[in-house]
Amino acid sequence: MENSMSSDAPQQDTEMSNDEIDQHIYNAIVDAILNRQLTPGTRLVEAPLCKAFGVTRGVLRRVFVRLAHDKVIEIQPNRGALIATHSLEETKEVFEARSMLEIETVKKLARKAKVIDLNPLKDLVDQEAEVRGSGHWKEWIKLSGEFHIRLSEVNKNTIVTNYLQTLIARTSLLIGMYEIPKHNNCSVEEHKAILDAIEKGDDELATSLMEEHLEDYASILLDDRPEASNVNLMDIFQNKKIKP
Repeated sequence: MENSMSSDAPQQDTEMSNDEIDQHIYNAIVDAILNRQLTPGTRLVEAPLCKAFGVTRGVLRRVFVRLAHDKVIEIQPNRGALIATHSLEETKEVFEARSMLEIETVKKLARKAKVIDLNPLKDLVDQEAEVRGSGHWKEWIKLSGEFHIRLSEVNKNTIVTNYLQTLIARTSLLIGMYEIPKHNNCSVEEHKAILDAIEKGDDELATSLMEEHLEDYASILLDDRPEASNVNLMDIFQNKKIKP
């Protein structure tokens, strides 16, 4: 899933290219999921979406192919496009894959704590806490995922970081779909604790905290699955129309 999130109507000084149009629609649908306006199982009816975005069915279906490839939506015979649903088993597998990468990462970072700079990550966690406290759900999801990516970047293994970016895009979508915004989530405190353990050079504590952090997320995401609902797609995307 491409992690570019825009919330306003497109700024158009010149005519948008096909790629820009596709990206705009893609981002708008992902944003609506992260903002919990579209829940798993919700149908994406083509006619109102085409009217809302000001595009043809051909353009919309082109975007649907990308969204389906990224497991954001499902395309079903005789039903069309629906916001994807994800099983508990699939969620566990995604987080297990993350654990394999991230536990080893924090272990390595703790063992070279004296030669790495964690201050930018501490600033990021402070920003995460501020955004979460002010109730900006979508922005918090983005920052929470960014913490894990930037932690991996400190280890300077681009292959691991690239794999992790793909997995975090998946889990960010799952969080947006399934976690309850009012849930008493303590990820900010957990992120701080992980950084403290790394800074102290305590690789056992750092790995233990990261493992618990990811396991907690995997276990809570699908405890209370939102039901698919009938939504007014024109209302959701009323400010997303692409000007000719």
